Amino acid sequence: KAKVRPARPTNRTSRTLRVDRDRLRRQSMITPDSERTPMAEGFRRIKRQILANVANPKAGAPSNLVLVTSALAGEGKTFSAINLAISIALERDRTVLLVDADVAKPSVPQVLGLKVEQGMMDVLLDGRIDLAEVLCKTDIGKLTVLPAGTAHQHATELLASDAMRVLLQELAERYHDRIILFDSPPLLAASEAGVLASQMGQIVLVVEAGKTSESALKAALGRIESSKVTGLVLNKGEG
Repeated sequence: KAKVRPARPTNRTSRTLRVDRDRLRRQSMITPDSERTPMAEGFRRIKRQILANVANPKAGAPSNLVLVTSALAGEGKTFSAINLAISIALERDRTVLLVDADVAKPSVPQVLGLKVEQGMMDVLLDGRIDLAEVLCKTDIGKLTVLPAGTAHQHATELLASDAMRVLLQELAERYHDRIILFDSPPLLAASEAGVLASQMGQIVLVVEAGKTSESALKAALGRIESSKVTGLVLNKGEG
């Protein structure tokens, strides 16, 4: 008879990770002490629409679950997700959880300059790992990061599993003031994106100026519910 292993004790202490602000500046990203720039204003406008939708939710998936994605790779979805997360973190009455859900090519911790190990996939794979163990508080006071965690060949199935639905419910309901942003894989490059999109309350679609074709954009929109699209972000545009 197989033995049931006891839950693994955690030696993870509650600690605050420092976001590398110099790294953010080198990547032309928003920082908590950023000046008022056209880019920062652009993300404020997107943020306001997201918060308005949270305040007046529609029927369906929780409106505080927000997916940031693109049609193809390299269009700036991670750039946009991080900037949007930092912008929301500057709100007085909101907190934000940034989830690195691009499980095949995670990059959020690297961009922020954070060293992490476990994350969302580890929670889905091992029921003994508590969500609180893998959440990373940052020194941008209201910003917490959930890393992607260990890569897995059946990531799509894991994201479509009952365990993922339970995790999303926990994320959406535990803190009423929290916005949960998911940096998703590109819609046309990975099946995980469509699975995630079906469980979100809002979707922000990033489009690269001069690169994203009309056909690619139409194909991407065809994979998600149009009613969930909060807005299109034009990235790398002039001015």
